[in-house]
Amino acid sequence: MVGRVLAERFRIEAKLGEGGFGAVYRGTQTRTGRHVAIKLLHPDMTRDQNLVARFRREGEVLCQLRDAHTVTTYDFDQTPEGLLFIAMELLEGPTLHDVFRREAPLNWQRVVKILAEICSALAEAHEIGIVHRDLKPENIHLEPRPGHAEFVKVLDFGIAKVMRGDGTAQQLTATGQTLGTLEYMSPEQLMGKPLDGRSDVYAIGVLAYEMLTGQLPFPEATGPAQLISAQLKSTPPPPSSVKPGLNIPGEVDALVTRMLGKTPEERFANVTEVRTTCERLLGTTASGRMPAGAPSAPITSPPAPVYQGAPAQGGGAPAPVPPSPQDATAHKRAMWPWLLIAGVLALGAVASAIILNL
Repeated sequence: MVGRVLAERFRIEAKLGEGGFGAVYRGTQTRTGRHVAIKLLHPDMTRDQNLVARFRREGEVLCQLRDAHTVTTYDFDQTPEGLLFIAMELLEGPTLHDVFRREAPLNWQRVVKILAEICSALAEAHEIGIVHRDLKPENIHLEPRPGHAEFVKVLDFGIAKVMRGDGTAQQLTATGQTLGTLEYMSPEQLMGKPLDGRSDVYAIGVLAYEMLTGQLPFPEATGPAQLISAQLKSTPPPPSSVKPGLNIPGEVDALVTRMLGKTPEERFANVTEVRTTCERLLGTTASGRMPAGAPSAPITSPPAPVYQGAPAQGGGAPAPVPPSPQDATAHKRAMWPWLLIAGVLALGAVASAIILNL
């Protein structure tokens, strides 16, 4: 494949990574000389119409997103020979996963700034009815930019839930299939319930907790069954109690705790509220009004949640897609055994509830 020109526009130069469904290459846009990342579906996979539909849907989703903190998509096409590809911004900086492994726990001001920029990308997606559903450190890049050492880029909307104009969700796989990364999935996602942007808010809360403390909210969970149970039932201690020497303010504790609410109604109504809170925390610090480590009043809940953007309906999700351009260096999680256990636990919970109500 290296050396080939796709649709007379993109020259493939080197392979960056490969998965079961496709590969990602470094390339050049021939007319402009721009360096790009090219996600290419394996030719053999084009016979799977469900997978082709998923790949096309990802291209359509990416082409709608223009926020500066979302990876830029330049083109999406199919060659005369039938090869499907997406050409997007080539990211050079480390993933949040890379930074976490080297430096965790991170300074709380740094964490809050990263959260605010993640929310900027998600706010646009949620506004047009797109829920990411797979936020994790590998899908967040920190790009060096002039005057900005860590410019956040959110990528891999490959399993995003996309809404139709009539408010129904696009179904691309069997109803009830649950995709995502277990450690960052909201309780409602684990149970296959309808999702909206507040499910992404929960995932951001897990990211924040992990960055602030150097560990996931439930490190005592030693296997998938225990982790799922903890995600559904347990409340983690506030970050400041896990790392008391880091002087994490009470307002940051409150921010993270609220994002990790077990039900969508307990969380922020939307990511714009999260971003506003983050910017207020950073602004307050700059003005000197909130000493590090000082206790503060908890962040109160709004009278009623107001989600910006149409909520996604149903538990269906697209089939697996090629890895994102930067997945070549990311660690891989064995998801399917975990998801099977998740399904068994969810069914057990339903059965228990029925028995108790008899």
